[in-house]
Amino acid sequence: MTIKLLEHMRDELKRSGAIQNTPEFCRGWLGRSEGYIRTLKFHHLEPSVETLAVCSNKLGYYANHLRDSDKPEHQIFVARFERLKHLCDQAIAKQAEAVWREPDRMGA
Repeated sequence: MTIKLLEHMRDELKRSGAIQNTPEFCRGWLGRSEGYIRTLKFHHLEPSVETLAVCSNKLGYYANHLRDSDKPEHQIFVARFERLKHLCDQAIAKQAEAVWREPDRMGA
């Protein structure tokens, strides 16, 4: 599910003009190599919580930075960045809960 989330975020940022391509998204918004998404798909892996946290933090930073702007297009970015940040935060919470709910961590 979270690879699809990364692809959704990439597509949203691309449509908005914040990025131009996947390598830029991987490097600039995920803090990873330009082939990060491709590597995840090839190895059937999910993105790390760290990667999601980096993206969430950057989205939040730019939403806060643009919030006080008088330009309407900046407010559109704020809303989009906040929505994408919320999706990242939900994915982080889901992965964290999966860890602590493991039977051996629950004391079962």
